[in-house]
Amino acid sequence: MARGHGRILTTIWEDPDFLALSEAAQRLYFFLISQPNLSHAGLLPLTARRWASTARALTEDLVRERLAVLDAAGFVAVDPDDEEVFIVDHFTHHGTGLNPRLAAAAYDAITVSASPRLRSLASMQLGLAVAKSPDTAPRGVRALVLERDGWQCRHCGWQPGDPVPAAPTGRPLARCLELDKGARI
Repeated sequence: MARGHGRILTTIWEDPDFLALSEAAQRLYFFLISQPNLSHAGLLPLTARRWASTARALTEDLVRERLAVLDAAGFVAVDPDDEEVFIVDHFTHHGTGLNPRLAAAAYDAITVSASPRLRSLASMQLGLAVAKSPDTAPRGVRALVLERDGWQCRHCGWQPGDPVPAAPTGRPLARCLELDKGARI
C-alpha cells in the first residue's frame, strides 16, 4: 500500500551526526523516508536510477555515493547485493514500539525482505523500539488476556518488551495475542 507521507521527528535537528552530513546527504535521507513504497519495516528497494531521475543534475552515481555516506554515518543500511535499503531510525520516527499493530505490520514486512543482513538489523531495531517504548504494556483486550496469562503469550512465550523473534516459521509478533471472534476472557 502506498504511503501518503514520511514522518520525521524535529529532534533530528539536534542530532550532531545528522547536522554533520552534507545538505545533499540530508536531502537524500528525507527523500528516502518519504518514498511511497517504504515498508512498515523501514525497508525499500534500491532503485538508484529511478531516484536519480527525480532531480536535475542528479545521477545514479551521485545517489549511490550519498547512500554510502548515509550508510557510513549509520542513518541507513544498504545491501547492494539484494538491492535493498533500511532506514535505521524508522521505528523511532514512527512510534512503532508504542503500537502493537504497527509492530506486527513491521514484523510482517521484515519477514519478506530479500536481505538476510537487513532482516537481522531490522528485527534488532524493532525489538529495541518495542523495549524502549515508555509504555510497553499492551492496552485493551490484549492487555486483559496477557494479564490473565501472567504477561506472557501462551502460544509463543512473547512478553511485552521482548525483542522481535527471528520468524521464518511462526506467526508474526503479537498476532498470536489476538483473540478469536467470540472468545471469552
